[in-house]
Amino acid sequence: MFIPLRTNRAPRQRPIVTEGLIILNLVIYLAGLVAERTGAMGRDELVAIGHLSGRDFHLWAVVTYQFLHDPYGIWHIAFNLLFLWVFGCAVEGRLGRMSFLGFYLIGGAVAGIAHIALHPNSSVIGASGSVAAVSGAFLALFPRARVQVLIFFFFIGIYSIPALWFIGIYVVIDVLRAAGQLFGGGSGGVAVMAHIAGYVYGFALAFLLLATRVVAREEFDIFFLFQQSRRRAAFRAATRGQVGGAWESASADTARELSKHSEEEAAPDPRATARAAARAEVGGLIGNHDLPAAAARYRVLLADDPKMTLTEDRQLDLANQLNAEGDDEHAATAYELFLEAYPRGGKAAEVRLILGLLYARRLGRPDRARELIEQARARLLDTDQRALADQILGEIGA
Repeated sequence: MFIPLRTNRAPRQRPIVTEGLIILNLVIYLAGLVAERTGAMGRDELVAIGHLSGRDFHLWAVVTYQFLHDPYGIWHIAFNLLFLWVFGCAVEGRLGRMSFLGFYLIGGAVAGIAHIALHPNSSVIGASGSVAAVSGAFLALFPRARVQVLIFFFFIGIYSIPALWFIGIYVVIDVLRAAGQLFGGGSGGVAVMAHIAGYVYGFALAFLLLATRVVAREEFDIFFLFQQSRRRAAFRAATRGQVGGAWESASADTARELSKHSEEEAAPDPRATARAAARAEVGGLIGNHDLPAAAARYRVLLADDPKMTLTEDRQLDLANQLNAEGDDEHAATAYELFLEAYPRGGKAAEVRLILGLLYARRLGRPDRARELIEQARARLLDTDQRALADQILGEIGA
């Protein structure tokens, strides 16, 4: 048995939606227990109201079934909510809160419909399909992440394994179960087709969002892996001096192209090399949680490269650190570079609010402050943040 405990991709903000989904599932589960104990309603009656069935289909049930679990055991809900917490926090951080909520509910609907389409005489309950969608998205967004796993096998222990392997194991298990069903085997009461549909939906949608750059790419996602793989292949071919002759194709790098790459790599631009090294240095300091040192180094580097920008999360960490240190000018520059590079990121609205506050109250740029806060206000979901936006706009006479 493999039980996930946490990943090394901690969310940059509180995962409110993930927490809310977990609480709502628990409240509904406990409400069923209380209702049965008080005689108001049996647990089976509650399940009958909200389950998704191919025989008695109701559109609203594609949502309600996701919040109902096996009323006669704790493990069904326990494992679903554990997986949701471990993988959902990071996915919510990348997609944004409301986008994540929509992604989760639609993923559950797709999974449930896939199950009853294949098994029209059956019914289904549980968050497994939704959680599988979250796991599939995590695989596309963070394939290089690692998962702390509690293993019960011939031995017991906690190990750190690649997320690609961990989620892949569960995908393979579900595929094997589905294959067993096709040959007359039982499912053990597990809606494996809902799981598989969830994985496919989650991975495919996250991949599409990255491909279209609706979600900004970073060094942990699937496209970074593709880029690394292509570079390694090009390097191997270049060191051989040619590509595989008869295996060359119009879509592959030819020997001529690889020769050109080799010439370019033989005489790299010293400034580009220095910038890459500097960016890696600052990124390493952030990765080691030494934000003061990273901020100090970043100040020096901005003088040489005023457009130096890191990945989304790291750039925001730097800007927040500079802001916390009271370095208003450099903080404003870091926030502006963040918005320039990631204008549609999940944290862009909050960054615009923070930057607008800086300009309005500290740097004396009311026009830019007004522009930023008006852009941010329509996308702010938190009532306190909207109130702050209104207060700043009032201060600068908007």
